[in-house]
Amino acid sequence: MTLAPPLGERDPRYPLRGREGLLECMAGLFHSGGGGKLIVLHGLGGSGKTALVLEAITRTQGCCPACRRTVWWIDARQEEGLLAGLRAVARQAGLQSDRAWGGDAADVLWSQLNVLTQGWLLVLDGLDDTALLDGPGSLASGTGWIRPQACPTGVVIVTTRNGGDPSWGSGALFLPVRSLHADRAAEVLLDHTGDAAGSPADARELARRLGGLPLALHVAGSYLAEVMGMPDAFKGPQTPDSFAAYVRAMEAGSAPADARQALAETWRLSIELMRRRGFTGTDRLLEALAAFSDAPIPHTLLLRPAPLGAAVHALAGISGPVLWRMLKELAALGLLDLVSSSEAPENVVAVRLHPLIRDLSRTAAALPAAVRLMSAALALEELGSPEDPERWVAWQALTPHVLELADQVAACAEMDASTKLVSAGLATMAARHLQALGLFEQARGRYEAVLAVRRALQGDEHPATLDCRHLLSSALHDLGDLPLARAGYQAVWEISCRVRGEEHTDTLTARHELGRVLHDQGRLEEAHEHLAYVREASGRLNGPRHPYTLTARHEAARVLHDRGCLAEARAEYEAILAIRREELGAAHAGTLTAQHNLAAVLHDQGRLEQALEGYREALAGRRRVLGDRHPRTLQTQYKAAHVLRDLGDHAGAVELMTVTLRASVMVLGVSHPQTVRAADILRVWGADPAPAVGT
Repeated sequence: MTLAPPLGERDPRYPLRGREGLLECMAGLFHSGGGGKLIVLHGLGGSGKTALVLEAITRTQGCCPACRRTVWWIDARQEEGLLAGLRAVARQAGLQSDRAWGGDAADVLWSQLNVLTQGWLLVLDGLDDTALLDGPGSLASGTGWIRPQACPTGVVIVTTRNGGDPSWGSGALFLPVRSLHADRAAEVLLDHTGDAAGSPADARELARRLGGLPLALHVAGSYLAEVMGMPDAFKGPQTPDSFAAYVRAMEAGSAPADARQALAETWRLSIELMRRRGFTGTDRLLEALAAFSDAPIPHTLLLRPAPLGAAVHALAGISGPVLWRMLKELAALGLLDLVSSSEAPENVVAVRLHPLIRDLSRTAAALPAAVRLMSAALALEELGSPEDPERWVAWQALTPHVLELADQVAACAEMDASTKLVSAGLATMAARHLQALGLFEQARGRYEAVLAVRRALQGDEHPATLDCRHLLSSALHDLGDLPLARAGYQAVWEISCRVRGEEHTDTLTARHELGRVLHDQGRLEEAHEHLAYVREASGRLNGPRHPYTLTARHEAARVLHDRGCLAEARAEYEAILAIRREELGAAHAGTLTAQHNLAAVLHDQGRLEQALEGYREALAGRRRVLGDRHPRTLQTQYKAAHVLRDLGDHAGAVELMTVTLRASVMVLGVSHPQTVRAADILRVWGADPAPAVGT
């Protein structure tokens, strides 16, 4: 990700008007280091908070060498982007290894920042939910992600619509960003149009009607500039082409009482202009986009012409070139932004609605169309499986939008059953992606919500209900809640036997997972009975090298291992590993799991050097494929630490186990069995787990 400020959004053609007092105040704070305060720029969406910070950065960096600072800019509208950005800041501030980024990550971040000698500025743009800044502690108490600095070199600025929340704490310095005075607001309009659209007095009247809101002024000014550049033949008789005409058009649509209504009128006029220029269905397109999350919308996946035309009837038959021109015209009118790649600025990778435009355009009537668009996107062959790491970039871009749709559909009492079921299916796929990322608690919550919908609309024995209950049980299993996981798998297996038959693929899968959880509970005889049945049935139905057969064979080998049949277990693991390398490749998650378990049996056989080599290979693969903090990566680290200690490397073992514990606390929580085991082992080894746990 990039931490560079988006200075390209600052357009020198349109100087910042009416903000000199705020800019002088910010310059003074930059020079003084912020006075140990968190600077909170707050105001209505569209008031120009982001533009104000960009202007302040440009002025101080270019004109005041003494104030020049390292600038880190984080888009803080989504939790995932915020946390990734803070981690990247820690790296750029001198963090040598991600291993140090554990349960005390906030402390690590500030220990790095507080020793910097060069001035720095950290900007969190668009953070409206202060709870995101609590992290492991509390923002208000100064133990969260962002802390008032005693260090004279640092300044932290947050832009937000949420300025009155006491959770900001006493360390916050609030700078309100209000609507512009009519004279300054009129200058914004004149910057776009020159004097061709009317007198300064007319501009002031329009500015007053727009509530002095910079976004509304920008949209109206862009509109008039577009109209004045059109041939007269293309203008309709009702097309406003001056400040006064724009005011009359607003009055004809009922005069607005505040800035939000003013922007609504501006939005309406811009849509009318698009219609007169031949772009029909623009309002319906914006309504569909507004149904998605406040995050970049990957238009190449969600806005393909054929599915868009099928979902939004007003856009039926639209071509790719026309759709692209429509998006560019909407961007020119200030109704949306084209988000470019930081690596290739000419490459537009997403579109994004301003939050206020999104609020104005959002309607429950557009939800079914948005759900159909998402359904078409998730069905694309190029998207693949939500569990496939090679496709995670696309899934991470789409998942916030899937979950936003699911929340809206659930909140709409009048939503039709068909849309509810389609949305439930999409949410299931997003939850599978969350689970693949190791976000088990979030996945569990989504599965529970989907299961409630399935049960209400389809009943307990419908295949889709059984599939969802199976997935919920798998998330519970991952969370270490073995009794609940076992009860869920048992119920799914028993119902599936009755409804689908004992040897149906899904029945065998449920029985296989029941065997796994019984194994993890130490009930080896029961586990062996289930897994042996699945292995025999799958081998007979699918063949000995089929993935289902190999998975059952692998789990049966784990039972052999725990029974103490080490030679037999090792032979099975070696055979399975060879087949998986041949069939799936060395980097596949299933191959890495077999390699991990082979290393475990080698360890128990006392073949320590071979075991360590196997764990290191599995660990490198899991870090590369799943990431440093994925629960399966942490499992391999935990095992490798044991081998290091048995080889006599006590210090190395304690270091690796401590890193594992820190990450486990952050990812799984302090009460997860894997976290508890790591803490207990450190105590046995004579090390204190408290610093890693954060107690």
